Amino acid sequence: MGGEKPVQDFDVVVVGSGAGGVTAAITAARHGLRPVIIEKGALWGGSSGLSGGGMWIPNNPVSVAAGLQDSFEEALTYMDTVIGDVGPASSRERRVAFLKNGPEMVRFLQEEGVTFVPAMEYPDYYPDKPGGKIGRSIEATFFDLRKLGPLAATLRRSPVPIPFYSGEAHLLPKAFTEPVYFYKVIGLFLRGAWFRLTGRQMVGMGGALLAHLMYVAQRYQVPLWLNTPCRRLLVEGERVVGVEVLKDGQPLEVRSRAVILAAGGFDHNAEMRKQYHGIDGIWSVGNPDNTGDLILQCMELGADMALLDDAWWGAGTVDHQGQIGFILWERSMPHCIVVDQEGRRFTNESASYVDFGHDMLEQNRKTGGKAIPSWLIFDSQNRSRYIFGMAMPRFTPREFIEKGYFIKAGTLEELARRCGIPVDNLLATVARFNEMARNGVDEDFERGRTAYDNYYGDPTYRNPNLGTIERGPFYAVKVYPGDLGTKGGMLTDEYARVLKNGRPIPGLYATGNCSASVMGRTYPGPGATLGPAMTFAYIAAKHVAAEAGAAGSA
Repeated sequence: MGGEKPVQDFDVVVVGSGAGGVTAAITAARHGLRPVIIEKGALWGGSSGLSGGGMWIPNNPVSVAAGLQDSFEEALTYMDTVIGDVGPASSRERRVAFLKNGPEMVRFLQEEGVTFVPAMEYPDYYPDKPGGKIGRSIEATFFDLRKLGPLAATLRRSPVPIPFYSGEAHLLPKAFTEPVYFYKVIGLFLRGAWFRLTGRQMVGMGGALLAHLMYVAQRYQVPLWLNTPCRRLLVEGERVVGVEVLKDGQPLEVRSRAVILAAGGFDHNAEMRKQYHGIDGIWSVGNPDNTGDLILQCMELGADMALLDDAWWGAGTVDHQGQIGFILWERSMPHCIVVDQEGRRFTNESASYVDFGHDMLEQNRKTGGKAIPSWLIFDSQNRSRYIFGMAMPRFTPREFIEKGYFIKAGTLEELARRCGIPVDNLLATVARFNEMARNGVDEDFERGRTAYDNYYGDPTYRNPNLGTIERGPFYAVKVYPGDLGTKGGMLTDEYARVLKNGRPIPGLYATGNCSASVMGRTYPGPGATLGPAMTFAYIAAKHVAAEAGAAGSA
């Protein structure tokens, strides 16, 4: 008897403390259940806390109240068009469940005191497709971290110097294009200064979303256990009845009616990345604690898996300090192109990040490994006009050059030689691009054709995304297939139940990046990671509550 593990009982165990996990816990608590959140890391918030914090929720009440004309039918048409048939991860039932429950989830959180703002200028990533819209994304309002007390110190969040909304991010690269944008960006910094002067510890984007959610969870007195890895799922017969964790360095069995997995993907598991993605490096900006533990545990249970070969891809960089970055506008503004190691363009540089990443991986396969890394090439017109990361126009920090983050050269020929690119190829590519830029039409990849392309562009240009590359000095930055996280994992149904041989495993649910995404192999709009993660968390917790009610009345 002395060797038995201690046991604690809850109604619901939520594994993971990102937006999906905390939403599940709040929903469970609201329905009278006793949840606990377990988090293996020393910080809570997961990749959600590091994110822009946007939620793509078509027909949501916040955007509709701000003037968005949307409907379930239009949203379903859009999803059907851009996602296509990718198998059961994005079945018709799961798409319908997401679209019907998403707005309901937002209203539920509003009732709990979470406040949102719409990103009315932010387009869907394929706005020209049937059902495409501008303004389906929302995000949480700024949050004063003082309200969280000691928990504020352990929130995982992006180290952005001032709070701003992800829907305002497009203003930054435009700051020096027109006075109206300059003054808007100055306004962002003045707002941040005002917060500091008035003693408020305001946070925006993903940090704000997580802070809002955890504030509600604490009101319900939901326990949060940090430094508590899940070692295995407890199974009796065919039913999952809890988890075994390591808490305070000791094994502990946590028994429950249901387990909701919201533990992230395998972004930082080098072995799994090599096996499923075929890449040797890790250029992810996801939570560094995401090593696929729960995915592997579910594999041992025989759970169905899908989309393991995919991720929320994008353009990654490694800066002068060795930090992984995720570039958006930097590859989209005029006077730049992306080429492979042979000096050839292979994609629309202004496309959505998942398409950019897919195209880079495909080019790498086609060229026998000559697109990882690729090169972002730009000239002094670009450098003197647009922000790169947090580097202001005209001012390139010396360490960028000295430590090799930026390759700088007086001529394109010299730049090509320094990058190991065939000189004639790069010159031919730039000449072809410059001709199209002068005409305002990218005949090769249609860069600048859609509202999404133009969102990160220069509004003073005939084509906001095209500009010649002809004025030295010239620059190059290595670009890798970065990601916001992986998007493959456990296959779930419309109730977020984990499936095994096509049938639900009783007591086991999953949401977020540890599950196969309802978005399939694409990225329909800003926040298409967090929106479904929170929606299916809400669905899962409601289903657990309904089953508990049915069992109690039996």
